[in-house]
Amino acid sequence: MGFLDGVLGRRVPGMPDLDRLFDLPPAVAALEAATGFAPDGTGAVCHRLVEGGPFGAFDRVQRDVARLLRDDPGRETGLSAGPHGWGWAHVTRPPDAFERLVADLHMVGATLTAAGYGPYLLCSVTGFRRGDEPQRLLLVHSPGRGTFYPFAPRPPGEQGARGRNNLVETRAREALAERLPVEPDTARWFPLWDAPGLP
Repeated sequence: MGFLDGVLGRRVPGMPDLDRLFDLPPAVAALEAATGFAPDGTGAVCHRLVEGGPFGAFDRVQRDVARLLRDDPGRETGLSAGPHGWGWAHVTRPPDAFERLVADLHMVGATLTAAGYGPYLLCSVTGFRRGDEPQRLLLVHSPGRGTFYPFAPRPPGEQGARGRNNLVETRAREALAERLPVEPDTARWFPLWDAPGLP
């Protein structure tokens, strides 16, 4: 924390806990056994957007991320911007390549962190489905807190307005409670309506 931050009472965010992502692959088997939800091959990293930064530094880091993601023909990638001032780096791999997908998400976060943008990381998400059902489940990793939480948006057209499937979220939390640090404060289970791949 700098001198002015202390005087003005500003809190400087800590470094993100990216390595917790590697706790996901061992936990997936328990999630699938308890709920039937299995990886669908999708994942993304969400970060705050920075207008250029000094000498366009943030734009350069985004180009670096895009280049690193393109290097592997086994994955599909993209960058997009959400409506609320954040961006997404999204990755798709075959559903049976979940460990590699998690490594991709870690690489994106580590690249942003190494460039000094760690405090701008908001979350990482991985997608899950149960067979051919329209219901999706996202596991959200909050790098600033080192915790996870489930987000299960209701499929479009189900009960009209946009909403969450609380039963799916509760069962996912119960399945993962002994294997992942689940966020205890459900007020922090923020909905990610604009996550890539959601209708």
